[in-house]
Amino acid sequence: MSDSALTPSASNLRRGVLPLLAYAALTAAMDVYAGNRFEKVSTAALAAISFTATMVFFLAVEWRRRGARQLGVGVVSAHRRDLVAINITTAVTWLTTLYALNYLEPAIVNVIGLALGPVITVLAGPLLRRHSTVMTTEVLVSVGICVLLGALVWGSFTGRSGLSDVTAGDALIGLALTVVCAVGSAFNIIYMKRLSDAGCDPGSVLATRFLLMSAVAWVLVALEDNADLSTALVPGLVVAVIGVGLPVYVLQIGIRHTEPITTSLLVSLSPLFAFAMQLADGRLRFSLFTLGGVACVVALVAVGAVVRGRQTPSPEPAPAEPRATQPSGPRETPTPRATNET
Repeated sequence: MSDSALTPSASNLRRGVLPLLAYAALTAAMDVYAGNRFEKVSTAALAAISFTATMVFFLAVEWRRRGARQLGVGVVSAHRRDLVAINITTAVTWLTTLYALNYLEPAIVNVIGLALGPVITVLAGPLLRRHSTVMTTEVLVSVGICVLLGALVWGSFTGRSGLSDVTAGDALIGLALTVVCAVGSAFNIIYMKRLSDAGCDPGSVLATRFLLMSAVAWVLVALEDNADLSTALVPGLVVAVIGVGLPVYVLQIGIRHTEPITTSLLVSLSPLFAFAMQLADGRLRFSLFTLGGVACVVALVAVGAVVRGRQTPSPEPAPAEPRATQPSGPRETPTPRATNET
C-alpha cells in the first residue's frame, strides 16, 4: 500500500482540526486555573476528585448506552494491552503536569509538555504504528520546536519567564516533570490512535482509561498529612470539566481524523492560549521572552500543519460504468474492441 493512500483526506483533516484546537484551548485554561489553585489546594486531592468524577461520568454514560453487562467488555477483551498502556500513559502525563505547575509558569509547562510531543512522536510513531508516515517537513519542524524549547528552559533558569523568582532547583524539578509529561503525552496520543484505528469509539475508551490515574491519585491523598478534600472539591470538579472530561473527549474525536504527528503539532498551539490566559493571574508577570518563544513555536506548528494538509491524495476518478454483458450461452462473434479480456 502506498504512503499516499494512508495519508488522511483533506475532509478528514478539517474535521479533526476544530476538536484539536478546542483541546489546546481547554488544556491551556486548565493549566492556568490549576496553577493558580495549587497555592491553596493539595495537588493530589485535586487530581483525585477531578479524575474520579470524570471516570464516574463516562462510566455512567456507557452504562446508560450499553447496559451493565456490556460495559467496556468488548473493548477490554479485544484491546487489553493498549488499554493498559493508555492507563499508564494517562497517569504519567497528568500527574507530572499537575505537579510541574507548582514549579513553573503555565505557559512554560504547556509548551514543554505539548510541543516536545512532535519530536517524540517522530521517533516512536513508526515503531508503534508501522503504517504511519512522517514527512521531512514535520521532522524539521520538530527539531525547530526542540531548539525553541531549549531556549525557553534557559529563560526559566535565568529569570526571564513569567515567574521571575523561580529558583534553579524548582526550575530543574519542573523541567524534569514536564519532559516526562511530554513523553507520556506522545505515547498517549499514539495509543489513542491505535484504539481509534481498531474501531473503538471515544466513549468506550474514556470509560476505561482513568482507572489507574484515579487509584494512584487516591493513594497520594492517603500519603499526605493534610490533604483537605473539602477545599479541593470545587476546583477538582472545575478541572474535571475543563481540564479532563471535555478536552480528552474532543481530543479523541480529533485523533480519529488525523495522524499522531499532526495531532501533536496542532495541540502544541496550547501554549499560546496559556500565555494569553495567564496574564490574568496576579502571580505572573508579562514576559516578552516567553511570548517570543511561544510565538515561534506556534509559527512552526502552523508550517507543519499546513504542509501535512496539502499532502493529501487527489480524489480518484469514479469507476467507469460497467458494460452490459451478454447472457451466458453460445459465444457469438465478438465485436472488435480495444481492450483485452482476462
